[in-house]
Amino acid sequence: MTENIKQMFSKMNDETREEALECLMAEFNLESTKHAKKNWIIGGRIPEENQERIVRIFQNLLRTQAFRIKEIKVKL
Repeated sequence: MTENIKQMFSKMNDETREEALECLMAEFNLESTKHAKKNWIIGGRIPEENQERIVRIFQNLLRTQAFRIKEIKVKL
């Protein structure tokens, strides 16, 4: 599941990535967004009990990102 999380994270733009890291920090009481990125995402050391919740968070953020992009294209 950690590979799926990494793949979803790589599909995020900079704004969505920052939002994702802040969500992880708040949701799981992490020290910082740097800790979340370095140890959990890049390092692949996400506690198993948190992985399912992270997948749901990332799916929602990617949906929101796609909606924002679609909205921008429509306005152009």
